[in-house]
Amino acid sequence: MTATISVKVEGPVGLDEPEQLLEELGRETGLTWRLETAGQDGTLDGGLAAIMLEAVLGGAVGAAVQVAVQRAIENWRGRRLDPPPVTIIVVQPQQAPPPAQDPEPGPRTDGLATPEGS
Repeated sequence: MTATISVKVEGPVGLDEPEQLLEELGRETGLTWRLETAGQDGTLDGGLAAIMLEAVLGGAVGAAVQVAVQRAIENWRGRRLDPPPVTIIVVQPQQAPPPAQDPEPGPRTDGLATPEGS
């Protein structure tokens, strides 16, 4: 089973900071991350309003990756004087419901008897 893990950073960030966080996440988790930027905030330093980093998890590595992501974010935030809020989102796909089974035939309610052997 696969899942998607996203890291959302809201607030102004410097021009190199998204790439630094991307490298930090890749180094800590061993996953390939994709970076998306979400517009300009009009800040004086030209910082971005929000960035989203995503990676795909496979199998049962989800908990270990979440710990590694948290560690990478703490390292990245620790280097900043005013770190922006960061949200970690893990999305697991909906599991398909089990296949429908034919119900067992119940007693007849129309007053007729069911012949034996049928």
